[in-house]
Amino acid sequence: MKLLISLILLLALSSCSCSKEEETYSATDMWRLAQKSEPNIELVPIPAGMEHKRVLCRNYGPGCVQGSGKRIKVKKVELITIQFETVEAARNEAIRLNQYHFANWLFDEVTEEPVLKYFVKKVFNAVNPSEVSNQGEPPSASTQE
Repeated sequence: MKLLISLILLLALSSCSCSKEEETYSATDMWRLAQKSEPNIELVPIPAGMEHKRVLCRNYGPGCVQGSGKRIKVKKVELITIQFETVEAARNEAIRLNQYHFANWLFDEVTEEPVLKYFVKKVFNAVNPSEVSNQGEPPSASTQE
């Protein structure tokens, strides 16, 4: 009987999914994290007639959460934040755009702005997957002599 119970427990444990689910964050969570580190950040309103400044999912990849795109001002420089349904979707879009992501959020228009790069790395520990994947790679044959 003990052997049967042990066998059932072993089967039950071995059939459990051990995959690590990646954590996602809400807009409120992200705003709190940002304000905790940088109290002077601002949400940038988009006035009538400036619709071209709106952050729309049609400009981003699959998994973009409708209505989540915002422009945020950090030390007088704007960045775009946009929520995705999954971490994988945000990571894929960060790769496609050569930008930064943290969890299920993409930070766009960061790459060329040192202030924004510092902000997303410091506050969110955000990464640019393109930069990470290039680290440690040997130089290409065309650059070797």
